[in-house]
Amino acid sequence: MASLAMPVSLGGQPRQMTPAKVKPAPISTAGGYRYVLSSGPFSLPSGSQSVDWVIVNDSAGFQTIRVTVYKCNIGAAKTAVAPGAIEMTLAAGSTSHNANPVGTVFSMGFIYEVIVETNDKRVVPCVDVWQD
Repeated sequence: MASLAMPVSLGGQPRQMTPAKVKPAPISTAGGYRYVLSSGPFSLPSGSQSVDWVIVNDSAGFQTIRVTVYKCNIGAAKTAVAPGAIEMTLAAGSTSHNANPVGTVFSMGFIYEVIVETNDKRVVPCVDVWQD
């Protein structure tokens, strides 16, 4: 990914910046997983009772994955919530989930993220928040 060249004023005179050469981040193979996929950050709306993360294996074969839910602390490092990382193997076309009530693992007023480590980008994370 390279930045765009943009004219910048320096002491009243326009200056042309050259694009920066950025190397792509290396693929992490820690734990034997090639990809790290995110649900994206989410918070809980008023009246939330339960948070259910769902993983769908849209690949053509079995996939071993690791799922970790993080509490994203503003201005500090995110931290894994209980029970920590969960490893599982999903058959092709299958789905798994884990639901937890608000007030135990999840709390109102915080931001969370579900991370899936996988070897296939066709393993898809999703989050559902239930009010009943």
